[in-house]
Formats: sequence, C-alpha cells, structure tokens
Amino acid sequence: MEPHQAHWYERFRFAAYLSVVGLMAITLVIILPFHPFSYLPPIIVGGGPGVWFLLGYVLLATVGFGGLAGLSALFFEIETDEGRRPQDTQVAAGLVLFCIGVFATCFLLLLAGASGGYAATIEGASSQSVESILSPYLYPVTLTSFLTVVGAGLLVLGMAGAKAPSIE
Repeated sequence: MEPHQAHWYERFRFAAYLSVVGLMAITLVIILPFHPFSYLPPIIVGGGPGVWFLLGYVLLATVGFGGLAGLSALFFEIETDEGRRPQDTQVAAGLVLFCIGVFATCFLLLLAGASGGYAATIEGASSQSVESILSPYLYPVTLTSFLTVVGAGLLVLGMAGAKAPSIE
C-alpha cells in the first residue's frame, strides 16, 4: 500500500480553514467592548475610511474563505472525480501568491480603515489629514491585489493543464 500523497484540494481546504479562523479572530476583535477595539464599530458606521475596513473584512470572508473553499471543490473534482493531476509547479506558485495577495490586501485594508477611521471618526481629523493617512496604502494594496490576480491566473492554468495519469 502506498503512503497517502496530499492532494491539492486538501491543501486548499486547509487554507480555507485557516482563513475562517482568522475571520473569526477579526470578528471577535470588532465586537469586543474593550479599548481600543471598542472604537471599531463607530469607525465602520462612520463611513469614509471605515469602508476600507469593512471592505477588508468582507474580502477576507468572500475571497479568503469562499475563494479557497471554492478552489478546494474545483481541485477535488479534478483530482478525484476526473482522476487528473494538476500542474504542481503552477498550482504551488498560484496558491502561495493567491494567499499572500488576499491576506496582505485584506490586512492592509483593515489597517488603513482602522487608522484613517480613527482619525476621522474619533479624533475628528480633517479630510486632508485622513487622506494623508490613507494614501500610503494605495500602492501596497494595488500591488498585493495584483499578486492575488497573478496567483489566481496560475491556479487556472494549473487546473486547465491537469493531465490524466499515464499508464505504464
């Protein structure tokens, strides 16, 4: 009997589980009534930079957990039902870039939204001051979003290039 070889769908499922644990932790931070976490609900309600925070949270839920769970289902179909093996190099690189891109983008949006929202909602800072807090995040968020797209592209190529096992 050959030892169990991990399938890609198992790796994506594990990444989805990690994502949901992170999402639960962020949810707890948002709802905790302790300082400084108690500032987060008013920041979200205040709009403006709070929308950045909310966007980071929603993207983590949909793209982080939902995307990884969906990819796990696709890889399960390819690997078990169709009996094909995805392109390991492309899928490995795609998984790394996708995860780094998604989690870094969400973290930066959460951080930018919390800092800018604190300045706007709690401190009553001017819109120019808030803009100066948010603007340094624009390029990094763009870059990490690009990493996510490149990772997703590699994953699609890895799935599309999946081959049936050779008979020897």
